[in-house]
Amino acid sequence: MAFLTCSVRSRRRRGAVHALFLPLLLAAEFLAAGGGAGRAQPAAPAQDCDRAAWPLADDRARLSAPGLRPVRPGDVLVLPLHGALRFILVPQPGANLPVPPRTGEEGAFAGVVDLQVPAPERVWQVTVSANAWIDVVVDGRPLTPVAFTGVHACPGLRKSLRFRIPSGDVRLQASGAEGARLDFLVTPVD
Repeated sequence: MAFLTCSVRSRRRRGAVHALFLPLLLAAEFLAAGGGAGRAQPAAPAQDCDRAAWPLADDRARLSAPGLRPVRPGDVLVLPLHGALRFILVPQPGANLPVPPRTGEEGAFAGVVDLQVPAPERVWQVTVSANAWIDVVVDGRPLTPVAFTGVHACPGLRKSLRFRIPSGDVRLQASGAEGARLDFLVTPVD
């Protein structure tokens, strides 16, 4: 009978031990398999839309508006523009650029549109949706931007440049673009 009593007590202890440690064992296996809070999750890309040197929320909203009007190389645009436009680019080697592109990457896209700028001379802001070199060309020479800001992790917005542009006919050149389209906006600053 003592043997039977020991056997029953032993089973109860094992049952209590199992009841106590089984949940801990299962939790440890779950974490080891990568399913719990201890597992490093890939971080969502941070957005730096508000880190530009000047406010670009309005520009970003205009660039992401549906139904942007397409423009093609050789089109003539009269400033001020009423909203953003979609620049349909061509392969860079056939773009007939007025100034040599700053990057000659194979597979890049480029294009040029003519701008009619009203008097007086003033600062204009060119904001683009994706990575590309932007030049404003006057009398065959690119203007130096008076200011520049860029954001790398802001959906639909890449950079904004400010140029002091004289009145008259100038050219807006985009080069080194990765895709065949570039949404852009040209607005007066002062």
